[in-house]
Amino acid sequence: VYCADCGSKLYFCASKSVKPNQEFHRCSAYKENRGTCSIHYIREVVLREIVLEAIQKTARYVQNFEPVFLYQFVKQNALGREQTIRRMKLKIEQDKKRIRDLDKLIERLYEDNVLGKISDDRFMRMSANYESEQKELLAAVESDEQTVRDMERERIDLKLFLETMRECTDLKELTPTLVNTLVKRIEVHSSTVDENGVKHVPVDIHFTAVGIINIPDAEEILQIMEEIRTKPLKIA
Repeated sequence: VYCADCGSKLYFCASKSVKPNQEFHRCSAYKENRGTCSIHYIREVVLREIVLEAIQKTARYVQNFEPVFLYQFVKQNALGREQTIRRMKLKIEQDKKRIRDLDKLIERLYEDNVLGKISDDRFMRMSANYESEQKELLAAVESDEQTVRDMERERIDLKLFLETMRECTDLKELTPTLVNTLVKRIEVHSSTVDENGVKHVPVDIHFTAVGIINIPDAEEILQIMEEIRTKPLKIA
């Protein structure tokens, strides 16, 4: 659970003097108004109800309209992700080729220096430049390969997400396994008070592999189904 404004984790606060229905989460950067963030606060029982209801609604949506859900997901996320993976893999191969070329250049530069074709001073400057470029490329390749692995991992997570949602046919309560499987991140916003004086705490639930899910209404579902029929999407 995280603060939607500063990104800090929300601490779970409980003690012997606090009743179970009074246990709460609070932004770790608040520190009794001495920290760097304003208070972001939500009771544990309220957060559980919000998450449970979100999973129940999403499960019904996936179970009843899985083609619509997948079409929306591919349109909004998967196509861009697959294009990014392809683009990053191409960049990785280009960087690796440049790293191999730099090895050859450094070796040739060393031979030229030994043979007296270039001065020691020039050798030192050129080799330092080549080695600096190579070091940066090696770091970039390592970072990009990890990013690609993470993005490809999301394909597996999506399958697990769908399998779990299909099984949530009569969900009554949350379990650690269910939450850890379905929920990647929860963000709690500052509370707001409506015209009737009722306090509301907006919460964003980022589901594993798919992020925030906006469930369409009946009219939107019909529009998407027609779009599926006339404009099918494919991931090349």
